[in-house]
Amino acid sequence: MRILNLNNTLHKLSFSYIFNFKKDKAFSVSTILSSLALILGISILITVMSVMNGFREQLVESLSGVNGDITIYDANKDKIKKIQEKNPSISFVENLQSRVITSNENGIEGLLMKSLNKEDIYKIPKINQNIFEIEKNIDNWVFIGVELARSLNLKVGMPIQINIPGNSMTILGPVLNSRQLTIKGIFNTGVYDFDKYFIFSNIDQFKNNTSNKVIDVYLNNKNFDYRDLDGLNYSTWEDQNQTLAQALSTEKNVMFVILFFIVVISSFTIISNQIFFIKEKYKDIILLKALGIKQSKICFIFFLNSFFISFFSIVIGTCLGLLLSTNIDSVENFLSYLLNFELWNNEIRYLTSMPYSIKLNDIVFIVSISLFSSLVASYIPILRIFRIKPNLILR
Repeated sequence: MRILNLNNTLHKLSFSYIFNFKKDKAFSVSTILSSLALILGISILITVMSVMNGFREQLVESLSGVNGDITIYDANKDKIKKIQEKNPSISFVENLQSRVITSNENGIEGLLMKSLNKEDIYKIPKINQNIFEIEKNIDNWVFIGVELARSLNLKVGMPIQINIPGNSMTILGPVLNSRQLTIKGIFNTGVYDFDKYFIFSNIDQFKNNTSNKVIDVYLNNKNFDYRDLDGLNYSTWEDQNQTLAQALSTEKNVMFVILFFIVVISSFTIISNQIFFIKEKYKDIILLKALGIKQSKICFIFFLNSFFISFFSIVIGTCLGLLLSTNIDSVENFLSYLLNFELWNNEIRYLTSMPYSIKLNDIVFIVSISLFSSLVASYIPILRIFRIKPNLILR
């Protein structure tokens, strides 16, 4: 019973050190500052990792949702037919790709035109998800992106002039063959480059064009055996965008390392705060030792004090990080307005809005390393308690 009462007394003493602000004003200020440093470090780390994950996922989904998960070149029609029969849920879109130029009084744009069958355009996931079109049968139809329509002030139903480089050459370059098409629809993929520089037209109007004929394969999140493609000339999304995928991965790792040091620096503030606190309670430590209380129990008082502050700082920092991540668009708009500077440029970042993706394993890892660093930071200063010799001081 005496041991239990002693432990309860020590616990009360530890918590009184935390909440007794009137007596220890200096300690309360340093505690608040160290807590704020840890809260901000964890919340920023979680927010940045969530944005990086969301950026990578949405970019990969958007790019593969327009260009296809697999692109087949010079395909054998019989073999493609067998693959289609084996995988009925996978979409195959045959198209001709051409570099074209369009212009009007509002500007000139260089575009990539994909010519395909009308029914195939609805097999492209990112196009089919958000498209506005007129219900009218048109042979010379074309679908354009919302950014191109905004740039050239185009609307559904309006004509658009397409200039295609021909085979004849002059001193100034190839002769351009002009064709006037009617805008049947406008799509919005959410990727700036696709919405600005990609258009889709009727393959019947350009069959005689010397273009690159390919087949885009959309897996639609289905399993696919790549061995079925043996003997075909093809490339996957990862092959086509290998540099981009590596850059995204490297950027995320570098950002994590840089921001992790914020948490480490926050741990240093805990150490300095604890050292300062032990000096403030120097007389209390001598008195407790003189009363015969074990050094381990005295160390536990100060360890509990520091770890309690660190633990709740980590909890608050994690909640703040999740809150910032889920409201990142509002935060970005507020900061852009406050700084009078556009923080998210869709022309540079490809995507029209700032994405986020909260991954449980990232949160668990960040919280784990924060707790570990806090444990170390809470333990190191209490080693000074072992150096205090009450018998020498009392003499």
